[in-house]
Amino acid sequence: MSDINVNTMDRAKLEQTANDLDVKFAHNASDETLRNKLREALGEPAMPTLEPELPSIQPAQETEPKQAAPAKEKRFEIIIQTDGKDKQPVPVGVNGKMWAIQRGKNVVVPQSVIEVLRNAVRYEYDPKDMSRTEVLAYPFQIVREVE
Repeated sequence: MSDINVNTMDRAKLEQTANDLDVKFAHNASDETLRNKLREALGEPAMPTLEPELPSIQPAQETEPKQAAPAKEKRFEIIIQTDGKDKQPVPVGVNGKMWAIQRGKNVVVPQSVIEVLRNAVRYEYDPKDMSRTEVLAYPFQIVREVE
């Protein structure tokens, strides 16, 4: 047993004592967690904590019974047309997942990426009568379906 009483220390004193004893701790650790680490370093038994050291993230509980996993999305090999002005890869995002698709190279992508590319349009105007034509922003070709 030591003469150090960690039960009465405030946060600053706890951190200083931990540093003096070379006790490693997360700076967002609770006071009680820090006290237990100091007790352990001093050879005293640790007290059970009432709060977790770090908040844990639990997956959301499903209220409905689990269903079978959805079928895998079809995948296709595509090639996006090269552009003389723009050499950058084409960024495509679907439900928070991003792809950077190289132009002029065959790449395999899920069907949802193809839908995004089909919906990415721009408008070109005829200078004579200012009629508007809708064209694909990133012209592409489907090479084949991948199994």
